[in-house]
Amino acid sequence: MNQASERALRIAEEITRRTTTEHYRLVLNEEREPSIMGSKIGGKPYWPADLQYPVDSQGKPMLMVMQVNCSEAGLKAPLPEHGMLQWFISLDTERMYGCRGNYDEDGSGFKVVYHETVEQGVTPADVPTHDTVDEALTPVKREVAIDVVAEPTSMGVSDGRFNRLFFEIIKEITGVEHNDQMWYQYLDNDDCLYFEQHLGMRRPCHQMLGYPAFTQEDARRDIDTHDTLLFQLDSQFSTIDNKALVMWGDMGSGFIFINRDDLDNLDFTHPYYCWDCG
Repeated sequence: MNQASERALRIAEEITRRTTTEHYRLVLNEEREPSIMGSKIGGKPYWPADLQYPVDSQGKPMLMVMQVNCSEAGLKAPLPEHGMLQWFISLDTERMYGCRGNYDEDGSGFKVVYHETVEQGVTPADVPTHDTVDEALTPVKREVAIDVVAEPTSMGVSDGRFNRLFFEIIKEITGVEHNDQMWYQYLDNDDCLYFEQHLGMRRPCHQMLGYPAFTQEDARRDIDTHDTLLFQLDSQFSTIDNKALVMWGDMGSGFIFINRDDLDNLDFTHPYYCWDCG
């Protein structure tokens, strides 16, 4: 078995040291019954009766992708420490998972909703119903409970900021600038394989905060503005019957990003939504 070079090990160690941060891993728990008040993907969302339900540009109800009960999940700042955080997408047949292409440019195909408090007593009967949903329009195939686990993580190779950081470290080590090169062009095959295996994300990668793990390349159009990962939801098959729980195209991933200042202010009016697949 080939091993990484001393140089590659040093660079990888420095990237991990500089970027390690706490994030929240989201685990799909098929053994636990999902609740309208709890953290979950799919199904009917928590929704107060006196609040207008999210609709798309055609006035049709949106479908909930995910919700996280912040209090029950034990989230800490900069995420909300209480209330409910939700992600909705349009079921517009002219869009793919709420997007024209693989990102939503005008914000009409999705919504992020934050409820500061969670009112007790809301039942599924209180929430607007959808007509029969064409499964091709939604990546979420089943309602499944989510367990939230806080743990450290570090930047992976698919994050659009990785290349810049890689060559900042190379310059510090060698004194040489590489302005028109990608990190994988600098390393040999064994070192590239090491980086992909050890600085990549394990799949499925459902998470909040941390660093995105794209199937291909970073799909953000403005990385510096949309600098904080609010949600990532990967494709995943059931461990019970091997049928899809979540499927973005061909085993892809969906993402919600937000500006860190907006998140600090709990302002969810200008997030960015994109998805990619193999």
